[in-house]
Amino acid sequence: MTPPPARLRSRESRVGRARAALALLSAGLLWACAGAGDPPAPPARALRWGIYQIYWSRDYAEHLRRELKKFASTPDYVMFFRDLGRPYPKAAVDAITAAGATPIVSLELWHWHDRPSPETTRLDDLAGGAYDAFLTRWARAARKDGRKVLLRFGFEMNGDWFSWGGRPELFVRAWKHARAIFESEKAHNVVWVWCPNVMSVPDTPENSMHRYYPGDAFVDVVALDGYNFGCDHDEWHHWQSFGEIFDEVLADFAARYAKKPALIGETACPPGRGEQRARWIRDAYEQIAKWPQVKGVVWFNLDKRREGEPDWRIDTTPESLRAFNETFAKKRPR
Repeated sequence: MTPPPARLRSRESRVGRARAALALLSAGLLWACAGAGDPPAPPARALRWGIYQIYWSRDYAEHLRRELKKFASTPDYVMFFRDLGRPYPKAAVDAITAAGATPIVSLELWHWHDRPSPETTRLDDLAGGAYDAFLTRWARAARKDGRKVLLRFGFEMNGDWFSWGGRPELFVRAWKHARAIFESEKAHNVVWVWCPNVMSVPDTPENSMHRYYPGDAFVDVVALDGYNFGCDHDEWHHWQSFGEIFDEVLADFAARYAKKPALIGETACPPGRGEQRARWIRDAYEQIAKWPQVKGVVWFNLDKRREGEPDWRIDTTPESLRAFNETFAKKRPR
């Protein structure tokens, strides 16, 4: 089954794709409709967690404070998007670190007024030096700030919904060029996160996610984005467990990038019916214990219905918020 053309992504959107299923889903649907059950036993290791919190330049700290009040513990990460040309986001870093978390800056390799297509790619300019002044200012500001910041540079590069996708060799050159500037500025507090989508679109050897990998010397953390779009999104998606979405690629990561810590850079699940989402969260918490390379999970906590996607917010039902607070966000011993 060939996936449909990817939707264009607007300034605060992402259109990740889960793998297309070929097997019947009767057993999975029976599982999905079961009750939430008791809280699962915790993984045998400390698992970090985080959320996406949309970045408002005004009153961001207050927006973040209100959102975090819902959770049983303080997140380890708060992630947000930035595009090219905007300065180092010190106000957001201030707010996130004051809340006790580490910022993840997802740097989109375009300007928000660009058409998201290969014809408007900025990769040539990045690799050729046109953005050197911008990258130098960003790196210097980060070094001066001194706090740890994770940088998801050109995430989901193996998807056709972004203008920086489809040209792996050029992407690698742009990555290495940008990383070299940060190294020359001694911005060693910036952690470089390589984060493809869990499925390449188009799913061809030429567009394999691994062709976009810049090399171990240029990457600090490997990550993956992947979503359960559920049964009601479109004809190409169905209800998928965490394992169905991630297991195959995480096994590949364990073989290829065994020395690198891994993150789930973005994931979420639609509300579903009844307690489907609560059940999915609890199962995901149990399933991720199989992958010791994965050190943390970031939930994409945003209502995207106006852009044709589900409402990804954790607290759409009391049951799903409780499930999240009893698993990923549970209180930790001091």
